[in-house]
Amino acid sequence: MANIKDVARAAGVSVSTVSRVVNGSAKVAPEKREAVLAAMSTMNYRPNSLARALVNRRSNCIGLMVGELGSPFFAQMMAGVDDVVVQGGRHLMMTSGYNDPAREEEALDMLQQRQCDALILHAKALSDERLQEVAAGPVPVIFINRLVPGYESCSIYLDNQHGAYLATRHLLGRGHRSVAFMCSSLTHVADGHQRLAGYRQALDEFDIEYDERKVAWAFPNEDGGNEAMGELLGRNVSFSAVMAYNDVMAAGAIGLLLDSGFEVPHHMSVVGFDDVVITKYLRPRLTTVHYPIEEMGRTAARLALQILEGKPRLPAAQLNFTPRLVVRHSVKTWRDQDGR
Repeated sequence: MANIKDVARAAGVSVSTVSRVVNGSAKVAPEKREAVLAAMSTMNYRPNSLARALVNRRSNCIGLMVGELGSPFFAQMMAGVDDVVVQGGRHLMMTSGYNDPAREEEALDMLQQRQCDALILHAKALSDERLQEVAAGPVPVIFINRLVPGYESCSIYLDNQHGAYLATRHLLGRGHRSVAFMCSSLTHVADGHQRLAGYRQALDEFDIEYDERKVAWAFPNEDGGNEAMGELLGRNVSFSAVMAYNDVMAAGAIGLLLDSGFEVPHHMSVVGFDDVVITKYLRPRLTTVHYPIEEMGRTAARLALQILEGKPRLPAAQLNFTPRLVVRHSVKTWRDQDGR
């Protein structure tokens, strides 16, 4: 494989001249530039992009950290970011932090070492202070799905409490008076607390007392939903509907309900949160809260490009997203006003 010295020798110029042509960092005589480009083409020379990034402190890449790579939620976010970044003539470098402080720090370090021109971070485990420190550095940082104090102009976030309120209010409005809640056990992630607050807000509005026995905590995946639903059914408490922290927990809960002889929604109504693609294919199709994560990803990428290109930033009103309820077939009107 040809290296920069081979190209210089073939073109009859110095290594520094080849470097200037590759990096576009200084003027080069037209005849020398043509000779270098011809030699590069003939020898199929590919500059080392990482080495160039270390020298120029520019990589033409935007770094993206997500919660996990296998999640349909984050797949939608990555698709939104990637589409805008590629259209902007740059590349996307992705990694994951799995909502763990050590892994998020490791992922952040990797992106910084690769000299990414800007960072888009879905960081839930790192403290506000640590993220403020990162944002104060020389590389533009966009926070997605989190409002970092002092950096509201580069934080893209959703009103989680309002979304959970909408979901719970929908169940209560359909006559359910005993509603359970399956919450994320990742207590260091604010989303779970915000959604629990929305659940309680709707109960208060309907003058229904909050009952801790109707709240189960589990890891926010399908297995966690299965586990949480099993725990709720095993308690000495009745309920006719359940709100899930997210759609995959709802899917796990529905699986256990069906295996246990319950019909959804005839015996139990279920509402999710996120509106990922699986909600349209579950049976029954899942009523859920639409989380516009793909559009939030697009917005994050647009904001990063605007900062890098020195263009005016998006107004703050476009960074705060509002959830909406998507009504499908997993909720029925409950006629027994005393609950199940």
